[in-house]
Amino acid sequence: MNQTNRHSQYRLLLAASLIVVLAWPVRAQFEGLVESQNITTDDEGKPLKFTITMWIKSDRMRVETGQIGTTPPSTMIYRADMKIVWMLNDEDHSYFEILQSPTAVAGDTDAKLTSSPSSLVRTKRKKNILGYPCELYIVRDGDQATEIWGTRALPGLMMTTTRVLGEENEKDAPAWTEELRQLGVFTLSARTKISGKVVEAQDISKIEAQSVDEGKFELPQGYKKQVIGGN
Repeated sequence: MNQTNRHSQYRLLLAASLIVVLAWPVRAQFEGLVESQNITTDDEGKPLKFTITMWIKSDRMRVETGQIGTTPPSTMIYRADMKIVWMLNDEDHSYFEILQSPTAVAGDTDAKLTSSPSSLVRTKRKKNILGYPCELYIVRDGDQATEIWGTRALPGLMMTTTRVLGEENEKDAPAWTEELRQLGVFTLSARTKISGKVVEAQDISKIEAQSVDEGKFELPQGYKKQVIGGN
């Protein structure tokens, strides 16, 4: 697997871990900033550190991913109000536009819950992260193990993020995220290890409720629309 594919899969896993949600009241919302410090590994197993910053407001989100090795920084703007996602290319001042799948409604009785055996283990170990009470969960798959510290104290953040990201991230998410949704757990820290060596990591380093300017979720002036697969 090449470095670009590994990074894409990690970003999908990160997004999945950030949208785990129980059927919280629709009125629950979050507006503000969320930042995470992350580690992935290249094809030679070298750790690569990067930061992801998210600005969240109602039905919009801006996600900026820092440089990962030789992969340049990237920006995505989710506009659930318009059912689209913009992928910005700052190098040539252009963007791609992707239609967003409909968002599942929290509390929908038709939502499908997994019936397969769960690989998620609750350890009952506790600690505080950023002032939030967390519990340790472990997922095992052969020689791979993922350690997750999650909290049930952030329903507004989970609800808002889920509404913005839509269903496409849910269907790409690992099966164990469904049980985290049922438990109402939001991931604040995660480590994936293979044969005891950390290959991926995510630590939420900042959660700040604050007013976010509408301009964060608009296309930059002068950016031209590109067509995927076009010249």
